[in-house]
Amino acid sequence: MKRSFILLVALIALFAVSSPLMAEEAEIQGEGTPMRKLQRGFLNVALSPVEISNELSKEVRKDTMPPSWIAGLGRGSFYAVGRALTGIYEMVTFPLPYPANFKPVLQPEFEWQHLPPSKN
Repeated sequence: MKRSFILLVALIALFAVSSPLMAEEAEIQGEGTPMRKLQRGFLNVALSPVEISNELSKEVRKDTMPPSWIAGLGRGSFYAVGRALTGIYEMVTFPLPYPANFKPVLQPEFEWQHLPPSKN
Protein backbone atom coordinates (compact mmCIF):
# COMPACT_ATOMS: atom_id res chain seq x y z
CA MET A 1 0.00 0.00 0.00
CA LYS A 2 2.76 2.39 0.96
CA ARG A 3 4.71 1.58 -2.21
CA SER A 4 1.74 2.25 -4.48
CA PHE A 5 1.09 5.55 -2.70
CA ILE A 6 4.70 6.64 -3.24
CA LEU A 7 4.46 5.63 -6.90
CA LEU A 8 1.25 7.63 -7.31
CA VAL A 9 2.80 10.73 -5.73
CA ALA A 10 5.86 10.36 -7.96
CA LEU A 11 3.69 10.13 -11.09
CA ILE A 12 1.69 13.21 -10.09
CA ALA A 13 4.91 15.13 -9.43
CA LEU A 14 6.33 14.04 -12.80
CA PHE A 15 3.18 15.16 -14.57
CA ALA A 16 3.16 18.51 -12.74
CA VAL A 17 6.77 19.17 -13.72
CA SER A 18 6.41 18.07 -17.35
CA SER A 19 3.04 19.65 -18.19
CA PRO A 20 4.47 23.15 -18.89
CA LEU A 21 6.97 21.55 -21.26
CA MET A 22 4.19 19.69 -23.07
CA ALA A 23 2.14 22.89 -23.33
CA GLU A 24 5.04 24.73 -24.96
CA GLU A 25 5.50 21.90 -27.46
CA ALA A 26 1.79 21.92 -28.30
CA GLU A 27 1.97 25.63 -29.08
CA ILE A 28 4.95 25.06 -31.36
CA GLN A 29 3.32 22.15 -33.21
CA GLY A 30 0.19 24.03 -34.22
CA GLU A 31 -2.76 22.58 -36.11
CA GLY A 32 -1.26 20.14 -38.61
CA THR A 33 0.06 17.50 -36.21
CA PRO A 34 -0.83 13.93 -35.27
CA MET A 35 -1.60 14.99 -31.69
CA ARG A 36 -4.06 17.61 -32.92
CA LYS A 37 -5.75 14.91 -35.01
CA LEU A 38 -5.96 12.61 -31.98
CA GLN A 39 -7.36 15.43 -29.84
CA ARG A 40 -9.91 16.32 -32.51
CA GLY A 41 -11.00 12.69 -32.81
CA PHE A 42 -11.45 12.29 -29.05
CA LEU A 43 -13.42 15.51 -28.72
CA ASN A 44 -15.64 14.63 -31.67
CA VAL A 45 -16.53 11.30 -30.06
CA ALA A 46 -17.03 12.77 -26.59
CA LEU A 47 -19.09 15.77 -27.71
CA SER A 48 -21.08 14.20 -30.53
CA PRO A 49 -24.38 14.25 -28.55
CA VAL A 50 -24.22 18.06 -28.65
CA GLU A 51 -25.31 17.75 -32.30
CA ILE A 52 -28.75 16.57 -31.10
CA SER A 53 -29.32 19.58 -28.86
CA ASN A 54 -28.01 21.89 -31.58
CA GLU A 55 -30.51 20.57 -34.13
CA LEU A 56 -33.35 20.65 -31.58
CA SER A 57 -32.58 24.29 -30.83
CA LYS A 58 -32.81 25.09 -34.55
CA GLU A 59 -36.25 23.44 -34.78
CA VAL A 60 -37.79 25.03 -31.68
CA ARG A 61 -39.15 28.01 -33.62
CA LYS A 62 -40.94 25.96 -36.29
CA ASP A 63 -44.54 24.85 -35.88
CA THR A 64 -45.08 22.06 -38.39
CA MET A 65 -46.79 18.74 -38.68
CA PRO A 66 -45.26 16.28 -37.74
CA PRO A 67 -43.85 18.15 -34.75
CA SER A 68 -40.57 19.88 -35.53
CA TRP A 69 -38.79 18.25 -32.61
CA ILE A 70 -39.05 14.88 -34.40
CA ALA A 71 -37.12 16.28 -37.37
CA GLY A 72 -34.57 17.91 -35.07
CA LEU A 73 -34.11 14.72 -33.08
CA GLY A 74 -33.68 12.60 -36.21
CA ARG A 75 -31.29 14.98 -37.94
CA GLY A 76 -29.32 15.58 -34.73
CA SER A 77 -28.98 11.85 -34.11
CA PHE A 78 -27.76 11.33 -37.66
CA TYR A 79 -25.18 14.12 -37.30
CA ALA A 80 -24.09 12.83 -33.87
CA VAL A 81 -23.43 9.33 -35.22
CA GLY A 82 -21.52 10.80 -38.16
CA ARG A 83 -19.37 12.99 -35.91
CA ALA A 84 -18.67 10.08 -33.54
CA LEU A 85 -17.66 7.75 -36.39
CA THR A 86 -15.42 10.44 -37.86
CA GLY A 87 -13.84 10.92 -34.43
CA ILE A 88 -13.15 7.19 -34.16
CA TYR A 89 -11.59 7.26 -37.63
CA GLU A 90 -9.35 10.18 -36.64
CA MET A 91 -8.27 8.50 -33.39
CA VAL A 92 -7.39 5.24 -35.15
CA THR A 93 -5.50 6.94 -37.99
CA PHE A 94 -3.88 9.78 -36.04
CA PRO A 95 -0.28 8.83 -36.96
CA LEU A 96 -1.12 8.90 -40.69
CA PRO A 97 -1.12 12.26 -42.52
CA TYR A 98 -4.46 11.62 -44.28
CA PRO A 99 -6.16 13.88 -45.28
CA ALA A 100 -3.13 15.90 -46.36
CA ASN A 101 -1.20 17.48 -43.49
CA PHE A 102 -3.66 16.18 -40.85
CA LYS A 103 -6.46 18.48 -42.01
CA PRO A 104 -9.87 17.93 -40.34
CA VAL A 105 -12.31 15.56 -42.04
CA LEU A 106 -15.36 17.50 -40.84
CA GLN A 107 -16.03 21.20 -41.08
CA PRO A 108 -16.23 22.84 -38.60
CA GLU A 109 -13.32 21.12 -36.91
CA PHE A 110 -14.93 21.06 -33.46
CA GLU A 111 -18.57 20.81 -32.43
CA TRP A 112 -18.76 24.12 -30.60
CA GLN A 113 -17.58 26.13 -33.61
CA HIS A 114 -21.00 26.07 -35.28
CA LEU A 115 -23.19 26.56 -32.23
CA PRO A 116 -25.35 29.67 -32.37
CA PRO A 117 -24.02 32.59 -30.34
CA SER A 118 -25.52 32.98 -26.89
CA LYS A 119 -27.88 35.86 -26.25
CA ASN A 120 -26.68 37.79 -23.22
